[in-house]
Amino acid sequence: MDERGQIAIDFLLGISVVLIAIGFTLQFVPGIFISGYGGEEKLGYAAYRTSCILAEDPGWWSDNTSNASGTEWEKHPDKVQRIGLAEDNDVNSRLTETPNTLSKEKFIQFMIIDEEEIIRKLGLFDSVEGKQMNYRYNISFLIDGHPMVIDNYTAVRGDKLPDDSNIAKITRIVLLETGNVAVFDARTLTTDSSFSEHANINFKGPVTENLTMQITNFNVSGLGAAFINATLNGSTLSASSDYTLLKRPLYGDFRPDSGQLLEDDSLRISFNKSLFTSNQEYQLILNFNNVTFTKQGPLFSTYEINLETLYETALLTVEVW
Repeated sequence: MDERGQIAIDFLLGISVVLIAIGFTLQFVPGIFISGYGGEEKLGYAAYRTSCILAEDPGWWSDNTSNASGTEWEKHPDKVQRIGLAEDNDVNSRLTETPNTLSKEKFIQFMIIDEEEIIRKLGLFDSVEGKQMNYRYNISFLIDGHPMVIDNYTAVRGDKLPDDSNIAKITRIVLLETGNVAVFDARTLTTDSSFSEHANINFKGPVTENLTMQITNFNVSGLGAAFINATLNGSTLSASSDYTLLKRPLYGDFRPDSGQLLEDDSLRISFNKSLFTSNQEYQLILNFNNVTFTKQGPLFSTYEINLETLYETALLTVEVW
């Protein structure tokens, strides 16, 4: 009888696979989680923490003398304790039920609040031998790689990105409130004559934000259907300075308008608020080619009907170095 100990080949192979898997896990899994210690890991931790606070926290303000507090810090910027941008329906909750859905009012206050407040409240600094050393940072909200512009604020805070530094970067998708939009079915828009190629929309000034309208279900009457221009109280507006025009096909995103207008397309037109500073009635006329409007007024369509909050998908990008 052979009494030498031997290991079956399948057992040996199995043990080898297990040891390789354990070694792989020990080597790579710690890199998935951002540590708060040392060098580049500290930068990564700061970028990740900042993105979470901005997107998932509604913020907080507190008045120590009166014990008043709440999440509507944008109304009390001089007493802010935390800077968060998430919307919140309950100002006493300290939490939000809609993370990644960001408030326009909080965003505007974030754009104008003091730089030192941003650094201190978002923790964009480190302590070195008892001395505060501020990180450099860039926080931006991007659409198609370009910063958003909301109420004339370009959605970027911080420093210009360097060419030769180690940069920790976190990017996340958010819904940013950009104002209000009046949504119209083109078949319900009124005109001053039957089978006209223009639609009339009235509203009362002054206004505090850009007037944005979205129009769907066009009655296309021929080839080459397109939006031509807009007139305000009889004066033709300039597409380069007075309004922006975006078009969205049935399946797709809003893009700068080009080419033929189809029945299933949607148009989004945003008029500069500087056009409507007086306390008076305004009439916009939207002029088209080979698009027919058949519902006669007066009464003409009004901007205030079907008004709803407008949210746009953006990339929140936080970079720290």
